[in-house]
Amino acid sequence: MALFTAIASAVTAVGAWVGSLGIIGSALLKTVVGIGINLLAQSLAGKPKDPTFSINTTIQGGGDVPRSILLGKTATAGSLVWVNTWGQDGDSKNAYLTQIIALSDFPIKALTGVWVNSEKVDLSGSNTGWGHSVAQYRKDGRDNLWIKFYDGTQTAADTFLTGTCSNHQRQWSSNRVGRGVAYVIVTALVAKNMFSGIPSFKFEVDGARLYDITKDSSAGGNGSQRWSDPSSWGGDGDHLPAVQAYNILREIRYGSKWLYGLQGVTAARLPAASWIKQINKCRQQVQGAHGFEPMYRSGGELPVDAPIATALEAILTSCQGRISEVGGTYAIHIGAPDTPVIDFTDDDILSTEEQTFTPFFGLADSVNGISVTHPSPINGWVTITAPPLYRTDLEARHGNRRLMSDVSLDFVPYPEQAQRLMKSALLEAQRARRHTLVLQPRFWAFCTPGEYVVWSSVRNGYQAKMFRIDGVSDKGNLDVLVDITEVDPSDYAWDSSSEFRPPVDGAVGIIRPEPMPIISFGALKAVAQDSNGNNRRVGIQLFWDGAVNAVDYVQYEVRKTETLETIYIGRTEEVPRASLIIAPGMLLLPNQSYQVRARYGTYDGNTEFLWSDWIGVITDDIRFGPLDIYAINIEQLNKDITDVLKGLGETDRYVQEELDRIGALAAEQEAGNADMFKLLREEAAVTAGNLRAGYTRLVAVSIGEGSAIATRIETLEAKVDNDVAKAVSMLTSRIDTVDGLVTAQSESITQLTADVGNFSADGLIRITSEATSGSALSRIAFSSFVEAMGQTARAAMWLEAFAGAGGELFSRMIMNTDQWIVTNGVDSVSPMTFINGRLTLQVASIGEVESGLLRSPDGKFVINLAEGYLRISR
Repeated sequence: MALFTAIASAVTAVGAWVGSLGIIGSALLKTVVGIGINLLAQSLAGKPKDPTFSINTTIQGGGDVPRSILLGKTATAGSLVWVNTWGQDGDSKNAYLTQIIALSDFPIKALTGVWVNSEKVDLSGSNTGWGHSVAQYRKDGRDNLWIKFYDGTQTAADTFLTGTCSNHQRQWSSNRVGRGVAYVIVTALVAKNMFSGIPSFKFEVDGARLYDITKDSSAGGNGSQRWSDPSSWGGDGDHLPAVQAYNILREIRYGSKWLYGLQGVTAARLPAASWIKQINKCRQQVQGAHGFEPMYRSGGELPVDAPIATALEAILTSCQGRISEVGGTYAIHIGAPDTPVIDFTDDDILSTEEQTFTPFFGLADSVNGISVTHPSPINGWVTITAPPLYRTDLEARHGNRRLMSDVSLDFVPYPEQAQRLMKSALLEAQRARRHTLVLQPRFWAFCTPGEYVVWSSVRNGYQAKMFRIDGVSDKGNLDVLVDITEVDPSDYAWDSSSEFRPPVDGAVGIIRPEPMPIISFGALKAVAQDSNGNNRRVGIQLFWDGAVNAVDYVQYEVRKTETLETIYIGRTEEVPRASLIIAPGMLLLPNQSYQVRARYGTYDGNTEFLWSDWIGVITDDIRFGPLDIYAINIEQLNKDITDVLKGLGETDRYVQEELDRIGALAAEQEAGNADMFKLLREEAAVTAGNLRAGYTRLVAVSIGEGSAIATRIETLEAKVDNDVAKAVSMLTSRIDTVDGLVTAQSESITQLTADVGNFSADGLIRITSEATSGSALSRIAFSSFVEAMGQTARAAMWLEAFAGAGGELFSRMIMNTDQWIVTNGVDSVSPMTFINGRLTLQVASIGEVESGLLRSPDGKFVINLAEGYLRISR
């Protein structure tokens, strides 16, 4: 069997006198050799021992919790150091619960996994002041649980604890650093249907950084680690049982203070060659079910109140290891037999000395099956039972009896390694041949406990049979008394493909019901109409299966296809309707691509619901119309503007028609056909070559049938070839009577034009006043017009006052221009502008605003007054 050889001081002390005791001495030698057997060997030898290093799955508290060290890959629930409730969430006071949980009293490398209420959870990538948020406890876009980790190397108190979490009842002071203590800060928000009580936790860690002599070039290894520099420690050796045992034997210290292990043991007392060989033996790669893995690994929690021998036994059980001590030096022996140090025959045995031989075990000491328990990371670090190993052939040897041994591998969280240990231990337990004999003095230097020898014996039928030296005692005449047990290297052979039996993993932790999807959800483009049947808004029609139970509402979201920005969130309680048209005002634009999704929901929050996939919809091209914005008839306004602009554009023709009318009256006067007509004409002109300048003034008054007209037209013109500058002023007053109805009209026109080649400019002021027995109109119009290469631009403004027969009375000012700008003429940094339908004003003092939508310049803050909601985008 794999032996943990007794502390050799006891062996050496007994060895001084055991040789003089004959048979009694030989029996005592066996007794001395047997103490300290590792846990696996003890169980197989019928000496079960209660495990003391199982995973701590329940948080501890109180002042009597011993300090502990975490080694390798392991898990712990930790011990509670401090707890407080604080803060406010909505109307809930003391809404946050923060706990400080110590994991290890010695620095560790990393936190590698977290279980909450026996469920493995995922931590967010970013570490805020509160820690990493827990994805499984994020609901409706809100975090409810945070975990923050310190590895034990911290040099300052956590500011979240000293500031945010502390209050007058419980204060975490700035001098509470927790030096050397690895701990977590857990903060939970009280949330409906999220926690049924205070959550429980388990934390998977990568344990302490240890000194690995194989990585120390100054001690016979190869690497930069140095015993005197703990900052250089750490690597794959932290997971190897031989490295863990070495550190315990040589003492574990934090800074200058001893924490655990033997004290005062120097490097010379741990022979480097032996330890390096055995550490590399642990590191040796073996083919496993999931690829190559180290032969032996171990991990667990080591309480500092555990006896050192007990701790070493538990660790060495993970590798079928043994420690021997000779002359104050400690050597380790791992797993399969090493190369024999000597070989001997029957002739080398002193026949004059007594010999003992144990050929087989008694039935009480026989084992033919083994059952092992070990921690299982994939099952939340609960202890599971590996598939038992039965040997029917051995059972037949033992009278068809099943003789089982139960072993706890508390330091082996690796299922295939546990099964390798089961096989090799069970096979080794069949090696019953044990001899106690005396060899000649020439073998003295080689006979060290834990070494291997080869014996060829005719008398016993041995052909180069291997044995392990389990005990040695020097006799007074330099003969050497040895106790040896048969071994076989083939006991440690392993074929993963045929021998590994994957454990049957049972579900543990929270069983979350599958979220309920929304059934038959779809979306189509739609139109929202007003009560008069006018198309007013673009919309999206949603439809779903409304024949569902225990559903209170349907929640939906709309986002832009291009940017994936969510622009609208809503819900309807009319689930049985199975359809809804949403038209959220300005948020849905015409002829744009959107995506929409939906899910069922309940008010009690006891059921999880699944969002549908995003469904694409392109809205109809329905723009905002006049009915949405103005209190006037826009169609009529546009007609009026068209008419006025047309009239201003036809001013030249109007003046020419008046001149033609006057000319026709003058001709009729000469023919004696006019009732009454008077004409005054002044004219002056000069010409030189292609230059001409002229002035004309006409004044005409006339009376016709039911009408009287007075007109004055003045024209100034300067011309060179076809380029001309011209100023025209016309005043006219006219009154007409038709069937007793009187119409009076006065008009003033001032027009300045300039034409050069393909460019022309026209400035116009036209004033019209008109009255009848039933209405009155006054209009003052200003127009500025240019034409260049066939392209035109116009700015026009007119003021109107109108009185109608039906009591209609209004005045208005209309501007038609590409850009409308107001400035004080001194400071033009902040003008008021109206360009392309957009009014811009830097600062405004407004007593009351009526609006459909208020939006920040970056679009992230929206107040939709028309729909009654506020949206903030991060």
